[in-house]
Parts: sequence; structure tokens; C-alpha cells
Amino acid sequence: MNARSRRSRRRGLTSVVVLVLLFVISLVAASLVRVSVAYHQRTRSHELALQSELLADAGLDRALAKLSSDPNYTGERWDVPAEALGADSSGGKSAAVVTIEVVGSPGENRKKLKVQADYPPDPPRRVRSSREIMLP
Repeated sequence: MNARSRRSRRRGLTSVVVLVLLFVISLVAASLVRVSVAYHQRTRSHELALQSELLADAGLDRALAKLSSDPNYTGERWDVPAEALGADSSGGKSAAVVTIEVVGSPGENRKKLKVQADYPPDPPRRVRSSREIMLP
């Protein structure tokens, strides 16, 4: 074999090795992207759940404040604007909906306070949290 054919064989082998390494690097990069996307989705889900829990607690506080000033308060639908949650309000819709209901018979002294928070209100990504307490 002459030197020229050995060089061309090395170039061919080098090209194959480089292509295999590029393939392996692209597989590793794709795996990292997949893990990153999954982590982002999990973090977003946790954020939505936490915000929904906080909205349910805020609904309880709101209802208790209204009940202290008006004993005949029966509840409401509280549309929380996006600006109040630090979100973009370009759609013009509410960022969350908190439904408050005071349940009790007219003759009974004890009433039950039910709160349900939906964040965001649209069903595909909605997280729902509920609170229920008995009032003295």
C-alpha cells in the first residue's frame, strides 16, 4: 500500500468517527432538552397549585371579613383580575375565579362557609382548590 491510500483511509475513518461523535452529542443534547421541558412543566404545575391554594385562603379571609360586616352575606363569585396576580391581562379575562358560598338554614345558628378557587379558570390547565369551615 502506498502512503496516499493510507491517508485517504484515515480521512474516511476520521469522518466516520466524527459523525458517530456528533450523533452521540445530539442524543445527549436531546435528552437534556427533554429533561428541561419536563422540569419546566412540573414547576409550572406546582406554581399553579400553590396559587390556587393561596386564592382559596384569600377567599376564606374575604368571606369572613364580609360576614363580620354583614351577617346576611350569602356568598359571591369573585373574579380576580390578572393584574392582581402579577399576570398579563392582554386577554381581558379574569386570571382566577373564587366562588364563595355561605350555607345554612335560616333557623340554625351555625353556618358552613365553602370556598372554591379556580386558577386559571379555563379547563385545560385549571387547578381547583377548596376550603370548607363551620362558622360559630
